[in-house]
Amino acid sequence: MKSLLSQSAASPVPAHDVLETRAADVCHPDEAVALLRAYTDSGSDHFYTTSAAEMENAITDDGFHSEGIIGLVFPDQVEFSTPLYRLYSVHAVDHFYTTSLSERDVAAAQLGYVYEGVAAYIYSSQVCGSVPLLRGYSPSGTDHFYTTSAAEMENAVANNGYVSEGIIGYVLTAST
Repeated sequence: MKSLLSQSAASPVPAHDVLETRAADVCHPDEAVALLRAYTDSGSDHFYTTSAAEMENAITDDGFHSEGIIGLVFPDQVEFSTPLYRLYSVHAVDHFYTTSLSERDVAAAQLGYVYEGVAAYIYSSQVCGSVPLLRGYSPSGTDHFYTTSAAEMENAVANNGYVSEGIIGYVLTAST
């Protein structure tokens, strides 16, 4: 018995191996999909979707211009993720995305937005190498803007009249 204890103590599993195994169990980068961003010609609405077909329709039929991939998200719930709800206001011509049930419900009940469902799932905390998804709002343009770039958000605030509304969740980077 003493030799088994000595042998176990002499060759423990390295801590980084345990952490990497745990990360592999909860991080699912192979399940992540691109979150695509587009902006209208009129400069009044940012649109985000994981559907290439929906994005193509927005570009072809609705006057949007593609702005590329802003991050990687999940089409289905994974550990540590939360729904990213999508709403749209015809009156404001604005797509609004939130992880907050209360924001979703207030926007739908009191602000004229129509709930369109779950756009994707994003992490609710910074795990698995994720980065913050930032939200800004332009009161004059009634536009919600989302980015993973602090510099891009700072520019939108400084030069385009947006107000930073902080971090709404976390996404993987396209290089993850």
